[in-house]
Amino acid sequence: MKLRCYTLIIGLFFAVCIFAQPNQSKRLFFPFLNLESQTNIVVVATWEHPQVCSMEYTNLISNTNLFSVTDQKLFQEITLKYRGVATNQGPVGTVFKETGFRQWKAGKLIKIFPIVCFVYTNSAAQEEIAFSDRAFFAKYRTQQGDGYDVQFIDGSLNEYQEYKNGVLDGLCTIFGGNVNHCNIWARFVKGKIVGKFIMWGEDGLIRLEAEFNTPFDYLKNQTVKFDLAWTEVPTNSTGSAQSSK
Repeated sequence: MKLRCYTLIIGLFFAVCIFAQPNQSKRLFFPFLNLESQTNIVVVATWEHPQVCSMEYTNLISNTNLFSVTDQKLFQEITLKYRGVATNQGPVGTVFKETGFRQWKAGKLIKIFPIVCFVYTNSAAQEEIAFSDRAFFAKYRTQQGDGYDVQFIDGSLNEYQEYKNGVLDGLCTIFGGNVNHCNIWARFVKGKIVGKFIMWGEDGLIRLEAEFNTPFDYLKNQTVKFDLAWTEVPTNSTGSAQSSK
């Protein structure tokens, strides 16, 4: 399994393009969302209409307008936490539980991949980790469904999405190739995106910026469906994943 493709797919999910309805050529629309759902979304930048990034929204991790001191500390702790994990070695405080298979969806694309599950010795929390040559993807959850998904590529934190009660709730960001900068930034509340969504280009320009004035069901209103969740795949008597037809 090539976990790097997940980053590319997420990039596609947030791909930058412009939509315009007849007689509304001056209005910009958020890509891959139903046009009729965008009445309370203000889009101010797209790939074809980029904006110069102000100091307020510079995509440095040290920018406290985007990342609180708590966020910054968390990224450091997570990087240390997963240093040295392997198929037979989980984070400190965990023990091996089992191996299994999970299913991951993006549009019509379905990937089935093996995971290694570790459980914590001092709580009911657990880790599911999938490995590839250069990357691994970890899903940390408490018994209540709180936690996060993270992806590391070449040892660097590449993605972070926060969950509460099993749904996106909190920071959702992609760092790309430089952990000191982020490429995509948004926040969710109870599964709905709230406030700004920002995507930066390598040139430092804002390539997509939108303001969600009310909590918006981002996943429901996608025109290109993207399922962020991992779902368990049944296994047959040999321990291999069954077909998901």
